[in-house]
Amino acid sequence: MGRRTRALHDFLRDQAAQGVRPWARLWAEGHGAAGRSDAEHIEQHEAHWTHALRNAP
Repeated sequence: MGRRTRALHDFLRDQAAQGVRPWARLWAEGHGAAGRSDAEHIEQHEAHWTHALRNAP
């Protein structure tokens, strides 16, 4: 999950840097910061997520 979320953030960042629409607009609207925050949160708690998913009833 963390790698995927980080990859989405990086894609948005890279496309925005090249001025590609709609990514540049989404980046300017703050979606990049939100994606980075999401990725960091998931990465920090990935062990918990993995444990919960593996031990779900």
